Amino acid sequence: MSQDFHRPVWDRGDAIDVQMLAFTTGDDPLWDRRLVEHDIRGSLAHAKGLARVGLISAQDCATICDGLARLRASHRAGEWTVEPGDEDVHSAVERRLTDLVGDAGKRLHTARSRNEQVTVDVRLWLRDSIARTKELLAALHASLARAAERHATLPLPGYTHLRRAMPSTVGEWFGAHARALELDLGEFDHALRLTRECPLGSGAGYGLPVQLDREFVARELGFDGPVEPVTHVQHARGRAELAYLTALEAIALDIGKLSADLWLYSTSEFGFVKLPVAFTTGSSLMPHKRNPDAVELARAHARAIVAERAALLDLLRDLPSGYHRDFQLVKPPLFRAHDAASTMLALLPRLVDALEFDASALEAACADPKLAATARALDKVKAGVPFRDAYREEAQR
Repeated sequence: MSQDFHRPVWDRGDAIDVQMLAFTTGDDPLWDRRLVEHDIRGSLAHAKGLARVGLISAQDCATICDGLARLRASHRAGEWTVEPGDEDVHSAVERRLTDLVGDAGKRLHTARSRNEQVTVDVRLWLRDSIARTKELLAALHASLARAAERHATLPLPGYTHLRRAMPSTVGEWFGAHARALELDLGEFDHALRLTRECPLGSGAGYGLPVQLDREFVARELGFDGPVEPVTHVQHARGRAELAYLTALEAIALDIGKLSADLWLYSTSEFGFVKLPVAFTTGSSLMPHKRNPDAVELARAHARAIVAERAALLDLLRDLPSGYHRDFQLVKPPLFRAHDAASTMLALLPRLVDALEFDASALEAACADPKLAATARALDKVKAGVPFRDAYREEAQR
């Protein structure tokens, strides 16, 4: 086998087709770099669990835990990461641990499958990521709520079919966007519920022929308890990830609407709002232009997040029970959608806080007498005119 690859953990001495190994490994090592901390954390709990039931000695457990702690510190210092030649994060950690502590490192994988290991890693990552995403979402909601209060009485035409319909205010417009994001916070509840149980001890999906203290390991990692039955671990693969992307999709739909509104209202034809110069770019040819790239890319990323959820759903659709290598491809749409959402949510509060509205343009647009047609019709109703007659009278004005 080429020296470009480290020997995989499943190597039995048979010849390995390098092209096949490259295909099955894909870009997993790159995606797995964000799972190193979680893999080490899961391995620490697993080692303690093995020692607790006598499958490894207390001395080996101490050696393994010390080695893992040193690996975590050196990883945090930027001294190593998952390499392209590693099949995955699990292989990279085990290889480096064995190089560091010797034979004790070879005992870490006792009574454990990479199938359950990656599920633990991703669930730990999801719990941390959901908490961070909720913080970012709350910050954007707060910026919208502040803007709604700041511009509470500033007039704005309300539109249906993108035609002037009823009088409204910029405050009410901001309020709608803020309320949408407030409701989006609840979308994460289902995803969190699906991360509360610990997969360790399930092996390749059918348990292990040894007695393990799964409750202890689950508590070590902050889970409510172990997944029961063990067959549900692989049965549920991808579902917590899909639930998280469903929550991100809800955010994306709302950010897409906010971006589309800002894109439209900031055109010269509307002129209602001015985007901050720092959030626009210049034209390479036309010196007079400032382009709304930030809101356009936010709108595009919002669409991409919806597409990533659809890609994940299609990946999971119609698979039989048990483990399948298809699950390896869960990571790219999961991480891409997370990265896009995180970047947008971090940027948008600053954009919202810096928006400037043109009161004169808004007042001129709201002076359109057609905006008051419904109010005039209802005034006639109060005077005793049937609504349908009042409606027709206003329509013919």
